[in-house]
Amino acid sequence: MLKAGAKRAAGAYVAADGVAVVAARLVSDGETIFEIGEVAIQPIAGVGPEALEAAIAEALSPLAPEIAGIGGPEMAAPWAGTLEFSGPLLAEVLGCPVAADLRLGGSGGPMSASLADALARMAPEAGPLLLLEIDSASTRATYADPSLKAANDGALLAFEAGPGLPDFGMTPKGGSADDKALDLLLADPHFLRLAPKVLGPKAFSAYLDHLRSLPHEDAEATSLAAIALSLVTGLDLLPKAPRRALVLGPARHEPRLLAALREGLGCDVETAEDAGFPGAALHALAAAHLAIRAASGLPTSFPGTTGVRTAVGGASLSRPGTLA
Repeated sequence: MLKAGAKRAAGAYVAADGVAVVAARLVSDGETIFEIGEVAIQPIAGVGPEALEAAIAEALSPLAPEIAGIGGPEMAAPWAGTLEFSGPLLAEVLGCPVAADLRLGGSGGPMSASLADALARMAPEAGPLLLLEIDSASTRATYADPSLKAANDGALLAFEAGPGLPDFGMTPKGGSADDKALDLLLADPHFLRLAPKVLGPKAFSAYLDHLRSLPHEDAEATSLAAIALSLVTGLDLLPKAPRRALVLGPARHEPRLLAALREGLGCDVETAEDAGFPGAALHALAAAHLAIRAASGLPTSFPGTTGVRTAVGGASLSRPGTLA
């Protein structure tokens, strides 16, 4: 029996390689997560909106949600350019309301912010949480303080902290961080900006140019040091020091990076799996949680995460029976 106000929700997003939809289920009232359920992966059999809609429906249907959430414009297969799907059609097929994340301007990540807040509230006694998503492009950080309501100042903060971890085919050991590269990194004006913030098209260009000139082993070691250094620098942006960090993204599988983060951040650092969460499906859980918040009239975008002036809702809602 569900707790009062709780809903079974499922969320979906397109995997990074663009060939499958990842879906996951949770039970939440929009603030507290009571249960994390199954994960489903459905290949996208074809190209175009129809193939994407079919894959979303096939991934979500077995999870039997009361409400479903679909990632927003940032959720796109490489061939899609921008995400195109019919919310009313999916609502009709699934037999439940479908919420789609929509950007409201500003910068940051409303989906990851709502999820970070909920994950922090699963263990409020553990203190402020830093949710880190690290891939080949960038390092994105979301800070959540469970002692404060999400809409309060200082409760949530989201920003792109620095460069990501290029796919070097990491070697077990060897190489050393290049001091010149790290000096070029810290000289980038991105570090002078306040959060929330996203990387510009030429961010860290001097650092990246120099990185490409280094021997393979030194470039690896430098990239690891650069991520840790970026996050240590980013600690100055946070209202309180984080007590724990949860690492998502492909780079979570690199033990040397985890060791560098533990040393630099000075707090507990775990991968999503180590903390008991499905690391490959947290974006799907974020979409599910966002759907519940949207349907419950709770805000999904905050001044500290997207730069909006006040906490606002940010999802469209399609219901069964409205398809013309």
